[in-house]
Amino acid sequence: MADAQLPDYDTFDFFLHQNDLTCTAAEIHGVICGCLCAGMPYQQAKWRKFISEFVLQDAEVDDRVAEKFREIYQVTYQQLMEPDFSFQIYLPTSEDVPLNEKAQILLEWLAAFISAFGAVVGEQFSAVDKEVREAYQDLISISQMDTEMEETEENLIAFEEVSEYIRMTTLMCFAELGDHNSQQAGGPAKPTLH
Repeated sequence: MADAQLPDYDTFDFFLHQNDLTCTAAEIHGVICGCLCAGMPYQQAKWRKFISEFVLQDAEVDDRVAEKFREIYQVTYQQLMEPDFSFQIYLPTSEDVPLNEKAQILLEWLAAFISAFGAVVGEQFSAVDKEVREAYQDLISISQMDTEMEETEENLIAFEEVSEYIRMTTLMCFAELGDHNSQQAGGPAKPTLH
């Protein structure tokens, strides 16, 4: 299903703020990716609990917001399952977003990913493939990087390289631990919500 597309970043981010949610679109996506890449079964609804704990400070969400989250979850899973590595980290695509702001949003995504991944994989981490463990440790190191950077060509290239490394590490984690059994011919079944 190569046409699985996340909604426009700014539109979804605005939707969150309209609903008085203090998190960003990147954080929601980061938590979902962390859950899926650490091996949470696709049909399991615990990802909602992690979104609530890690980025919503346990705020209640109404059915409309929950439905939007479910859509993001489904599309993200479909993208991770794509054999062409088309999965992308959910960041603003507008050219006018300053580089240090993009870097800050990338780190918000990464912090959410690391938290959810760690919570889901838990004590099984020591049994995970060594390459995946090392890459995950790299992500933790990257999450400490300074986001104050000038708008130079060099910094832009460095940002793109770091983003690509994070993207490929995400795909590697999903390849190693993700639930590859839920995708049927007609696409994934609807995950249940509790």
